[in-house]
Amino acid sequence: MKIDGYVTDGSGAPIANALVEIKGESFDTLFSTESNEDGYYMLDIPAGRYPFLTAVKDYGINYLEYWCQNISLQADMSLNVSFDKLEIYGLHVFSVKGAGNSLMAYFRPMSLPKFRQGLQDIAPENIVIKASIDGQERPVIHTNPVKELTEGLELSAYLIQVETSGCDIPWHKFDLQITDADRHYGAATIFNQDVQQCGNV
Repeated sequence: MKIDGYVTDGSGAPIANALVEIKGESFDTLFSTESNEDGYYMLDIPAGRYPFLTAVKDYGINYLEYWCQNISLQADMSLNVSFDKLEIYGLHVFSVKGAGNSLMAYFRPMSLPKFRQGLQDIAPENIVIKASIDGQERPVIHTNPVKELTEGLELSAYLIQVETSGCDIPWHKFDLQITDADRHYGAATIFNQDVQQCGNV
């Protein structure tokens, strides 16, 4: 089976020589390739379920990382990816019974400038959050800043509520993008592992 697409930065410019990897549950690399000068990448891998796809170049120097989760590869799939100076880590999406027509999304944002300063909490400030469900941008109706305790460190994270009225439920693909006041950008994708994946996503 084939996964292919284009790797771009926050402005949409192609990124050559980006490392695109399929990873297992322990973040071990199962398959990898690099994007060409047009940003195009292609992985020819067996059908199956894969926990993570990541894309990165010059990590911690010029960029942070893109994450995609819960890939169920049953047919050839196109997946465009993008990364820049922000990263969305630990994205989880879930519904809450009785919460109305919405999904909840939890994530921890990270900033390259803060990372390079050696700060412990490297979350960007004043971010703009955009969410899309199955390719359709949906309103973020509530944003909850939270603190996550990890290995004795208190890190900034977010729990957001995204309206789903008018969307097909169950959802298939959830895309999240963030931008900070300096126009730094980050993105992540998660698939609903309970819903069968189609080819072009």
